[in-house]
Amino acid sequence: MTRTQAELSDRWELQDLVTHYATCIDARDFDGLDSVFTPDAHLSYEASGGPAGDYPTIRAWLAETLPIFASTQHLVGNLAVRLDHATGPDDATGRCMCFNPMALKPTSEKDQQVLFYGLWYDLAFERTSAGWRISRLTQEQAFHHNVP
Repeated sequence: MTRTQAELSDRWELQDLVTHYATCIDARDFDGLDSVFTPDAHLSYEASGGPAGDYPTIRAWLAETLPIFASTQHLVGNLAVRLDHATGPDDATGRCMCFNPMALKPTSEKDQQVLFYGLWYDLAFERTSAGWRISRLTQEQAFHHNVP
């Protein structure tokens, strides 16, 4: 399959966008998420027990919820992208894996609990005047371990 330079560039930008999402979440850089999502994006964290809603609502929920964890790691990979040229050159969809260990803040020196989630992210992307952004993110749970 021959790919154009523009398609290769789009795919690279989408991969960077997904990585930037994971980096912002783990760094608790909620302002940085504004450069990841469209303002009207719809996000669903229901597969891991969270809410679904519009981006501003979910951004506020993330800012409130993530501080209960001492640390998190969103390891994303295997991004499969479909550039939807049939609907226009500015739309794409994707699916990627996420391995997400999350350490709760310990209640004592010996009491460190780490939760493990294996997730899929189903994504819709939109090219905006500021570049590619995620317009939809939906989790699908593959597995979990040690979740209270």
